[in-house]
Amino acid sequence: MLQKVIQVGNSLALTIPKSFVDKTGFKAGDEIYVHQEPQSKSLIITTKDQAKKMKLSPDLFSWLNDMEEKYSEAIKDLAKK
Repeated sequence: MLQKVIQVGNSLALTIPKSFVDKTGFKAGDEIYVHQEPQSKSLIITTKDQAKKMKLSPDLFSWLNDMEEKYSEAIKDLAKK
């Protein structure tokens, strides 16, 4: 689904389509985790309950992504050996 980035005060925001809200049961005020994938310029939205089930915190995912981005060339070189 294609969405536009909108301005909300000094921030940017995305709206969540009603069809997705209906499927997920999201409602105003719900707390969600937003996992960033900088290399692919994507976001993964996870409910708080789902994140607990995964047993890995969003901070750990973020740290892993940072390390992958920082050391990806070294990791690729090591994999070739």
